[in-house]
Amino acid sequence: MRIVSCIILFLSLGIFKAEAQGGNELIPLKETYYSKHKFLHPEMCMLQFYSRESLNTFYKKWKNTGSDKLSILHFGDSHCQHEAFPGQIRKRLQELHGAGGRGLMFPYSAANTYTSVEYSTSHTGIWSYEKGFTMLPRLPLGVRGMTCRTVQSPASLNFSFFSEVPNHYTTLKIFCKQTLNSYDLSIEIDGKFTPVIIDDKNPDPFITVKIPAIGSRKMTIHVVKNNPDENEFEFYGMSLESEQEKGVLYHNAGVGAARFSSLLFYELLWKQIPYVKPDLIVLDYGTNDYLYDDIIRPELEKEIKTIISKMRAAAPDACIILTSSQDLFFKNRNCRSGIPFSDLIHRIAAETKCAVFDWFYIAGGQGTMHDWVNQGLAQPDYIHLSVPGYQLKGDLFFESIRNTMSWLDKYSEREEFFFNVDSLKKIPAPPPVVISKPQNTTVKQNPSNAATKVAVKTPAKTVSVPNASTAGRVKYVHKITTGESLYSIAKKYNVTVSQLKSWNNLHSDLINAGKTLNVWVIRR
Repeated sequence: MRIVSCIILFLSLGIFKAEAQGGNELIPLKETYYSKHKFLHPEMCMLQFYSRESLNTFYKKWKNTGSDKLSILHFGDSHCQHEAFPGQIRKRLQELHGAGGRGLMFPYSAANTYTSVEYSTSHTGIWSYEKGFTMLPRLPLGVRGMTCRTVQSPASLNFSFFSEVPNHYTTLKIFCKQTLNSYDLSIEIDGKFTPVIIDDKNPDPFITVKIPAIGSRKMTIHVVKNNPDENEFEFYGMSLESEQEKGVLYHNAGVGAARFSSLLFYELLWKQIPYVKPDLIVLDYGTNDYLYDDIIRPELEKEIKTIISKMRAAAPDACIILTSSQDLFFKNRNCRSGIPFSDLIHRIAAETKCAVFDWFYIAGGQGTMHDWVNQGLAQPDYIHLSVPGYQLKGDLFFESIRNTMSWLDKYSEREEFFFNVDSLKKIPAPPPVVISKPQNTTVKQNPSNAATKVAVKTPAKTVSVPNASTAGRVKYVHKITTGESLYSIAKKYNVTVSQLKSWNNLHSDLINAGKTLNVWVIRR
């Protein structure tokens, strides 16, 4: 009989609490988490695992951040892209272990998407772009999950930070297409220009540039044409890092509307990950995998295991954390797939030796999104959190890591740690709510000088193939946004305008924003 380190949750005076069994004690969180937000389960702030091997290498690096850099790569969806959540984790980890860099960045304006709460972006010139939620992307995607491309020079990408940038953040790694046809660059900081020559001689997927300290909080990447053969610049993102080889380097690779399967379409990801050298990879998806249909697709388990296998091949020394998704509402109804999704994540973690951050239960479990909205911690779409809500989530994620590292210190002989949540599953779902905003909602940002709203796009919805005439294809429901045409949508999904008109019984090329189109995409 194997030794099981489990915590039994029970109902006492209307409050769920955790008790440790087998002599395993938790490091308690501040009482303020209980008193202010009683729907939370901070006693569950631990990384759960079914084999100590799941966290061994990360645990060793955690103990050595004073002389070695700890690199974390966080993949996710709209809960991550604007960075209030991963930014808070970065802040807390760097307060404890030192700042190894801010990690991945992207010029969001050039990709026509909402910006980070930590910096704003703008651009000059015309840029085409692709984002990681798109099936069959037109441009190759890398570790950041977004790509932009220009065939114009001059053009520029501008970054403005909302707070001071540490003086030792003087290493810039630029992920881009490197050929003899690529434009060169010039990095402008405080009136100083650092030239960057791009050719086909560099074996790495990024170019390392030594830059001066960003004292003015502003940096501009100028696209420069130095010879007649140069005709394009294709940009996959960049990483701003400390020159010091110590502290925590936290990469945010969140892409709004992304799901697990999105990673399988990142053509350049698997070549770039080894050069990021992650010690920990966080796979933080789920919302877009079941929100719209409220079902767990049969193929989802295989997709997740395939991604884990590919991650292990690309970064064999990295530990992997899987996460569950928070309680959600869609079209006024409470989603019931949060519990089976959490169960699925645990089963996969046990089979593949991953750890689990079970956010569904830590955040309160079934039906508690009401509480998050009522306390100003979540948006009225009942899906996304507010900036304070994401910062609270970041604090709880950080506490889970720190608690787990302390537990591993104390119980060196223990091989596993997980919770029994059977009692939490018995809570009935709440009644429907009237959502005050449409699902294509906004997430308000915190800094006063940041953009005031962040658009969150609704990804395409997968449904079944109905007849033999579309055999080999998968049907997606595309929501039309302002400025789109039949041509642009057809190009996005690699189909023809005639096919779109036939599938949707259209007799003209006129379409209206807010409406939907059926799109049949060739299965890959």
